[in-house]
Amino acid sequence: MQILSSDLARQTVCRRRQTEPGLGVRSPAAAGLGLLLLLVIGVATGSVRAAQEAEPPRETIVYSSIQPANWDLYLFETPGEKPRRLTEDPGLDYNPAVSPDGRWVVFTSERSGSPDLYVLDLEGDGAPRPLVAGPALEDAADISPDGRQLLFVSTRNGNADVFVLPFRPDDPHGAGEPKNLTRHAAGDYNPVFSPDGTRILFSSSRDASVTTSDGASPSATYLASELYVMHADGTDVRRLTHHESWDGAPAWTPDGQAVVFYSQRDGETRIYRASIDGHGAEPISAQGEAALSPTVGPDGRLAFTARRDGRWTIVTTRDDGTDLRVESDAARDYWAPAYHPTSGRLLAHGPGPVDPASRFESDAPGHFLIHRRFRVHLPDRQVSLIGIRGYLPAIDPTTGEVATSEAFSRLVASRPDGTGKRVLFDRTGADRYRGPESAWGPSWSKDGRWLAFIVGPPFASAAVDVDIWKIRSDGSDATSLTPDSDANDALPDFSPDGGRVVFRSMRDGNAEIYLMNADGTDPRRLTHHEATDTMPAFSSGGDRIAFTSFRDGNFEIYTIALDEAGRPGPPERLTRSPGHDMHPRFSPDDEWVLFTSQRSEFSDELPLLRVVFQPQPYGELHAVRMADGTVVRLTHNKWEDGPTAWVRDVPGLD
Repeated sequence: MQILSSDLARQTVCRRRQTEPGLGVRSPAAAGLGLLLLLVIGVATGSVRAAQEAEPPRETIVYSSIQPANWDLYLFETPGEKPRRLTEDPGLDYNPAVSPDGRWVVFTSERSGSPDLYVLDLEGDGAPRPLVAGPALEDAADISPDGRQLLFVSTRNGNADVFVLPFRPDDPHGAGEPKNLTRHAAGDYNPVFSPDGTRILFSSSRDASVTTSDGASPSATYLASELYVMHADGTDVRRLTHHESWDGAPAWTPDGQAVVFYSQRDGETRIYRASIDGHGAEPISAQGEAALSPTVGPDGRLAFTARRDGRWTIVTTRDDGTDLRVESDAARDYWAPAYHPTSGRLLAHGPGPVDPASRFESDAPGHFLIHRRFRVHLPDRQVSLIGIRGYLPAIDPTTGEVATSEAFSRLVASRPDGTGKRVLFDRTGADRYRGPESAWGPSWSKDGRWLAFIVGPPFASAAVDVDIWKIRSDGSDATSLTPDSDANDALPDFSPDGGRVVFRSMRDGNAEIYLMNADGTDPRRLTHHEATDTMPAFSSGGDRIAFTSFRDGNFEIYTIALDEAGRPGPPERLTRSPGHDMHPRFSPDDEWVLFTSQRSEFSDELPLLRVVFQPQPYGELHAVRMADGTVVRLTHNKWEDGPTAWVRDVPGLD
């Protein structure tokens, strides 16, 4: 296995935009799309690898992630017939590319926790094996026409760049270190070699006109990409397209004189063709039918994925868009077609099977455990990450049991792998629900005896009655802690001694941080600012509270110290980034604060992600060291990784 992560040994600094976002006004539609931001979420930054302690403490972070349940690769032997399934891992396998001799399939897989490149031998009977792996994202592979070079996208330098590496599927260890061809602070995506191997097409947001986003979901032009071409060594970068919205997923025509791509210039994504100088862009696919990811076959026939009859379907046409033929069956959605260069057959990725017994309801239903446990490194420790499908998880510090909300309908608890699930609180009896009886946002007391949680509609305004409740860990004695408040009270967190609960309240017409006794008595306001203060968390020592505030023009992490009487000191700003930083949680020793952030921006073109759900650009986990402000990026993927829990030495999490 090739572990290529030397650049991650030092902290990386992502692009800093010049304009800080303001607080936008959400429409009801936008509120439903930005799932965890409105609870107020965000994520992203750099990454540090350093020497470990001789016996580092065992620490675990459990986090929520909104991503597809399972993707596999499929090979279409006959148009319209059932394809052959090539991969069987329950994780995500996607974006196949085939070597020029037709033997090797290189694809992205998240089976180990982060997106890595794997290779599959179509002439053998072995399982896929790692090709390029590490803690960063590796994706969007393409192989040179002579079969000697491998292009791909990686976030190993802090943001998405285009890299090249010798293609040695039989000996990945001998490939050496990859070369960064783009080295740009913007996102660079989906590279592809020209037919003669001398040039590379790719998309990039480097000239995006809209570079900030302050709402629950990104605008149509936020960090939108355009098409670029460069020499195969990364020199002489030239811009091809000029449009406010997205142009992306480019492919060459066989003669190397034109490019096909999708564009949002007509509103809906549509396939276009333009000359290699970017002129004469003309639509190919039908108007009013969403289309993405074009590729050209050995016979010049164009393949792409189109939204037809409620499904994403692989279709092919002549180069002018005529003679449309459906290539995929109607059993599932399919995306990102790739031609087998010698046979002309098509590959694509689509949903794989999910065991109904392990299905966990969410906006992207699937197995509760997102991925196998994997380890990340901070300068002073090693931490295990566990991703789950539930929203806003909490961990029982005594057993390792995870409590979370299932589709905002009910409060449940289970082992980290999803087994042993039990319902703690359910007033809806529905699989998916967002309303006055929704149960969500749990916090587990440190002795494991109680959970505080929220009852009421998510994403609600100040005038909507949302309450904080408390329940025993066996589901008994449910009681409201804020029955006398008719405002929006939410996001509770227990103090380490279990005697107090910090929470966000809008009872004064504005989101502020409050503290009350664990029985709901003596609520008192801790912050006083006209901007939004939200998402509070107690330190492990109980003498400090971290929270998210919009007081400086975008969401940042702040802390306030508490004296022995619980009186707050002045807020101190902890993070500084033009993008949103949200959902703070202290490390067990209070030396780090974990949070989500916008600072890493996108890892792929937004229209390619919208085929699954509306993602947010605020979804990678980061940690900031209290002592010196060092920021470390912990997750690298395309999905929305959200709120977290961080614990030490819990037997059930081993």
